[in-house]
Amino acid sequence: MMSEFSVENLSEKIHNGKTKLYFQEVLSSYQNGNYRSAVVMLWSVAVCDIIYKLQFLVDLYDDKQAKSILKEITEIQSRDPKSSSWETKLLEDTHEKTKLLDSAEYQNLIYVQKQRHLSAHPTLNSDRELHTPNKETVRALIRNTLEGVLIKPPFYTQKIIDEILTDIAETAPMINTREKAKSYIESRYLNRLKPETEISIYRNMWKLVFRLDDEKCNNNRDINLQVIDIIGKRNFDRIKETISGDRDYYSHISTQETILNYLVFYLGKNFSIYDFLSDDAKLKIQHNIQTTNVGRIYGWFIWGNLEQYYENILLLINNNQTAKFNFKDIQLQFILEVSDTNEWKKMFCNIVSTYYSKSKIYNQADFRFEQAILPHLQMFDAETIKFLIECIETNDQVYSRSQAAKDHNQIHLRLGEIYGDKFDSTPYKKFKTNLEDYEKYWKD
Repeated sequence: MMSEFSVENLSEKIHNGKTKLYFQEVLSSYQNGNYRSAVVMLWSVAVCDIIYKLQFLVDLYDDKQAKSILKEITEIQSRDPKSSSWETKLLEDTHEKTKLLDSAEYQNLIYVQKQRHLSAHPTLNSDRELHTPNKETVRALIRNTLEGVLIKPPFYTQKIIDEILTDIAETAPMINTREKAKSYIESRYLNRLKPETEISIYRNMWKLVFRLDDEKCNNNRDINLQVIDIIGKRNFDRIKETISGDRDYYSHISTQETILNYLVFYLGKNFSIYDFLSDDAKLKIQHNIQTTNVGRIYGWFIWGNLEQYYENILLLINNNQTAKFNFKDIQLQFILEVSDTNEWKKMFCNIVSTYYSKSKIYNQADFRFEQAILPHLQMFDAETIKFLIECIETNDQVYSRSQAAKDHNQIHLRLGEIYGDKFDSTPYKKFKTNLEDYEKYWKD
């Protein structure tokens, strides 16, 4: 049941400024128990808002249907200024000739109009009392009008998509984090739309991000993927049903490696979608996961268990022993978050230890220690920290660099937390030398 506070919150989402101002009279009448007045004003506000939306379509898109409706309404008013017949005509034409009102929304407004007539005219019941709608009826009328008309933006679905595409392409530099993009897209668009419209946007975006390969799509693929991810998170159960029911459309994906990288990245965070795709789409995805760096990192969902994924990441590290290869921070974070089990935490520690130990030059080892080892040292236990030290012993680019003594002292401190003074570093000559160098040159 909708509370008065909820009505107030919903009214804050009203798209048009004039409508929002006029609606305050509806809200005031309702809160003060003046239900007849609330219904009369609600109808007036709804009619005005439809006109504002039609005018918006004319001003922004030169919409022919909207222009025709407004012209005809103006002519009716001119011929008979005292008649209210134009209101009904406005409602009918907007429903039949535009996509601003679907059938359910149209019928809700017809009911508002009937209640308005009963409330505005001296209609007496059998006890010769004026018709008075009850609180529950008025609350339902207000809610339906808000959700069906007032808070909706003045766009058709396709025009919403065109508007979003243009807007986010221009705004992309300013919404360059997921948090900023989410806040902007939800505030400006999604919070005013029905779930069905969001699904339609998702469907269109899927094609742009995961199928088409042209300059415009390439330039905007990052921000368009953000939109897919945001809508998907808001409507995840509906999205799965949609993809399952339209498998051929969603399985028609590109064979281009870069585009498949985007898809695997997305599926890595929304892995249950993979099951709804066709076998031919899965073959493309599996090939990408087995042959590309991005695929190996994000394609954990095709492997039977964590051990296989773990081995695949180690294979990726061993196959990329160059001074140019490094994980991105978000990739390491993704690998860490694949599972929250203690077993996976141990595997992750071994992954970053291997990654560090395969550094090809001093600068790369400096970077990898700062990126992958130091932030996760508290995750290391007795077993995994011993593995880390064993890895250090294998590569002079790790233990011979000038920064090694200072960096490896951080590992020494973690050893103290785990073992106390019982860890014997004697077998690990290079690591022990680093600690001795720290005592000589770095401690002061």
